[in-house]
Amino acid sequence: MKSSIIIPTAGRPAAIESALGSLLAQSPERHDAEILVVDNNADEALADALRAHCAQLEGRVRYAREPSPGLTAARHRGIREARGDLLTFVDDDVEVGAGWLEAVQSGFSDPQVGVVGGPSVPRFTGSVPAWFWGFLARTPYGGWMCPWLSLIDIGNDVRGISPAYLWGLNFSIRRSVVVACGGFNPDLVPAQLQRWQGDGETGLATSVEAAGIRADYLQGALVFHQCGPERLSAEYFRKRAFYQGVAESFTTIRSGRDPRPDSAPADRSLLRRALRAAADALAGGIGTREARKAIADAARAARVEGWRFHQREVAADPRLLQWVRRADYLDADIRSEAA
Repeated sequence: MKSSIIIPTAGRPAAIESALGSLLAQSPERHDAEILVVDNNADEALADALRAHCAQLEGRVRYAREPSPGLTAARHRGIREARGDLLTFVDDDVEVGAGWLEAVQSGFSDPQVGVVGGPSVPRFTGSVPAWFWGFLARTPYGGWMCPWLSLIDIGNDVRGISPAYLWGLNFSIRRSVVVACGGFNPDLVPAQLQRWQGDGETGLATSVEAAGIRADYLQGALVFHQCGPERLSAEYFRKRAFYQGVAESFTTIRSGRDPRPDSAPADRSLLRRALRAAADALAGGIGTREARKAIADAARAARVEGWRFHQREVAADPRLLQWVRRADYLDADIRSEAA
């Protein structure tokens, strides 16, 4: 069965070249697999450079352009352009481990399996602050995870896992399943379109689970996720927490609950105090436990702010409420919605 490896990308030329190098090392042509790069760049110079790079790879990589901004638009372009029945989505800042493609494809040898994922372990490019390790948590299946950085390593295969533990940077699905379940929800939209943000693959995972479709986690389907110093900072965790608050609000409203127009405005002074405390704590060289608490407090405040922001925005705009509750986003163009 033919498979398509889909890599959405936007503005990270060095990362996508590394990702492509690791994928080509898997000899995809021998596994009846194609590689499809979906370029979501707004910058024409970057788009031209990536198009030329793909052209130099002797027909081993196909290039497609998706002008509608956001990760989901690029993923859905990939679905439309792909020639395979098995669709594998990887982020442009991962490198796949040896045997990754074989593990993914073998996972679908059982026709009952609709979704396959695997571990995502960090490839740090700088020093790791001691407080970071306090943000690792145990999964219900063992091993560990860090959702803040999309990292997970259960340590063994899990047949029939909740698809909520198969994350979008290393996510394989049958074409029939992704279409039947309505595709991905809006994700990683530009900052100026933040109110149109959704919950990404979370919505798809919920639909897969509700349909009783089996998902497997395979330890051999390993990817390495690039984690630079910019991600190991209080500011990155704050931004990630704000996004999480928006996504959780989207999930709640999409499930049928009305947004609350009387949702209390975010206490920005609380957020500023929390961020200042985190910065002062880190600059002061405090202990690991205290540093982790300061960052966690700032993240909690940002998560509440994200939730309240989205609730108020949806309550005030019927178009946005209609967007949140549309049947699916397979053919959605956020540009026309937000105009």
